[in-house]
Amino acid sequence: MKELNNKGLKLIQNGIKDPVYSISYLLGNIAPGYFRKRYVKKTKLSGVNDKFFVLSFDCDTEKDIEVVKDVHQRLNALNILPSYAVPGELLKKGKNTYRELKDNGAEFLNHGYLSHTSYLKDSQSYVSTLFYDELSSKKVREDIVNGHNNFIDILGEPPVGFRTPHFGTYQKTKQLKFLYSVLNDLNYVFSTSTSPSKAMWNGSIIKTPSGILEIPVSGCYDYPARILDSWGFRFSPNRKLNENDYIDQFRKMMKFYQSENTRGVFNIYADPSQVYDWDVFFECMGMTSSLNNISFIDLINNR
Repeated sequence: MKELNNKGLKLIQNGIKDPVYSISYLLGNIAPGYFRKRYVKKTKLSGVNDKFFVLSFDCDTEKDIEVVKDVHQRLNALNILPSYAVPGELLKKGKNTYRELKDNGAEFLNHGYLSHTSYLKDSQSYVSTLFYDELSSKKVREDIVNGHNNFIDILGEPPVGFRTPHFGTYQKTKQLKFLYSVLNDLNYVFSTSTSPSKAMWNGSIIKTPSGILEIPVSGCYDYPARILDSWGFRFSPNRKLNENDYIDQFRKMMKFYQSENTRGVFNIYADPSQVYDWDVFFECMGMTSSLNNISFIDLINNR
C-alpha cells in the first residue's frame, strides 16, 4: 500500500502549498450549489450554449494497451467515441493498437513522452513515477516536445491537444503559464490539464492569455473540486468514497446537466486498466446519451 500513497501524498502536499486549491476544495464542499450556478454562468459567458459529454482515457501503463481495445468496443456500442492521452514511450510500445483506434476515428492527445506510472500486477496497484512539478522547466519542455515529436512519428500528424501527467500536481499559476507558453510555441489549440477547481471558478472552457483553451476535468455534484475518476473512487488508498459513491455522484451530475437551464461540458476521464472489469463505469457511460458526445477539438469547433 505504501507504493500507492505517492500520488495521494503529492496531491495533499500541493494543496497545502497552493492556497487557492485548498480554499476551492473547502468552499466547494461547503457550498456546492453556489459553484454549480457559477459554473453555468461562466460557461455561458465562454460561448458554450449546449450540453456536451467528453470521455477521455489516460493510458499510462502497459496494462492499458492490453485492455483498451475491449474498452473502446464496449463504449462504441454505447455510441461513445473516447479520446486518448498516451505517454510517448507507451504510444510507441502499443503503436499497432493505438494506430488502429486512431484509424477508427479516436482523438489522441500528447501526454508527454516519459512513462510516469507503473502497474503492479500482483497487487493490482499503481505507482506514480514522474511529476512535472519536480522537474525543471527545461525538463518539462523537453518531455512535452519529445512527446510531440513521437506523436507525429507514430500517428502521422501533429497533436493539437495536451494533458499533463498527474495534472493535479501541476496546477499553480506559474506552472500553467509555462505550460501554455510551450503549447503555444508548438501550435496547440487546447489543453485539458486542470482539476475541477478551475471549472468551479471559470466555467467549462477557459481562454488563457496565451490563446490556449483549457478544458478542466469535471468534479462531483456534491464535491465540485473532487475529480470524478476511476482512481479516486476505486484505487486510491486514501479514498473516503467508494464505487457506490461514484455511481451516485455520476447520476447526480447527469441530472444536473439534463436540467433545462444548464449548459456545460461533462468532462470525464479514467484509465482503461481501471475500468475494463468495472460494470459500474459502463453503466454510468450508458446514462450520457442525452448529452452531445464529442471530442475535445470538435467541442471547440462546434460550441
